[in-house]
Amino acid sequence: MNSPTELPPDPKAEVRDGERGPISVSGAVQNPPQIPVLADGLFVHKERPTGTMAPWETDVRLPNIRCRKCTLQVIQFMEEHGFNNPGGYTYHHCADLQITPDQSKPIEGGWPAERDMTR
Repeated sequence: MNSPTELPPDPKAEVRDGERGPISVSGAVQNPPQIPVLADGLFVHKERPTGTMAPWETDVRLPNIRCRKCTLQVIQFMEEHGFNNPGGYTYHHCADLQITPDQSKPIEGGWPAERDMTR
């Protein structure tokens, strides 16, 4: 995405009433993911991890596009969690990336057009 303001909304959350307000029960997952989502539903679990554990990590293929300043957002939906303002039931982490296409492969369509953000 050219800007964090273009990112899709957080997953729709199903909630239940809790003693101190709404509690998240589940969040919608895109399967298969649709542009601009690269992956969704990774590391689904119901129990809180305990003890020493290996990190949760994955490889995600970036689209073959040209983008001098794209925003990559990683979100984590929090199940059985109270509402946070801002953020709702989702933790957000963002990074700006520069993506250079592999010229030996076709440019992928469907992604937002790159804009000159210096104007």
